[in-house]
Amino acid sequence: MTIKCIVIEDEPAACEILQRNISQCPDLEWCGSFEDPFSAQTFLDKNSVDLMFLDINLPGMSGISFLRTLIKPPLVIITTAYPQYAVDGFDLEVIDFLLKPFSFERFYKSVNKAKQQLIPKSGKELSRKITVKADKRIYQIDLDELLYVEACGDYTTVCSTDKKLITHETLKSWEEKLKGYSFQKIHRSIIINLQKIDHIEGNMAIIGKHKLVVSEAYREQLIDLLLGRNLTHIG
Repeated sequence: MTIKCIVIEDEPAACEILQRNISQCPDLEWCGSFEDPFSAQTFLDKNSVDLMFLDINLPGMSGISFLRTLIKPPLVIITTAYPQYAVDGFDLEVIDFLLKPFSFERFYKSVNKAKQQLIPKSGKELSRKITVKADKRIYQIDLDELLYVEACGDYTTVCSTDKKLITHETLKSWEEKLKGYSFQKIHRSIIINLQKIDHIEGNMAIIGKHKLVVSEAYREQLIDLLLGRNLTHIG
């Protein structure tokens, strides 16, 4: 499921942060950024979007006032430095209220709330379990328990909190399976659960007793994703 979204924000720095966060979420598609409600309205008159990141203090009309003018608004996540507007926002049934400055983790939590609202419209729900064929058996693994997936030759190792399975499925097929969840490629042969990382040490991602190599090609993106989670980063 791809979520089309726009940003209405008149501060360039704040707009840049939102655009960067959106680009890091594979299930979000950035469709445009607007400095005022009127240019956003012109876009909405001709285009359909699923989610709107809306600032409160905007030129010409406040974000709250603009939201009240919309007949069929998309899902809305309010972004502002002023917590006193939270009540107004929730009265208008916005998905969430992001208080600036916010971390990527907090941003992604808001995105997940929006996903839950949009899933019924697609006619399906994202399962929290994933199927693995290994040892002539079919296993069901909870995604919250999945630590990492690592390709090695013709095989792929699937490591969870309580088991390690060897499967013939390709890493590419696992990328598709895990798309939209909190998993990230850290090496051409490794996909990791971001929520399970303890810390980064040099070019290694540590999950409990597991040490996984982070290649240079993926290191910067991984660090960016983890910045909002206050994980320990050494080296």
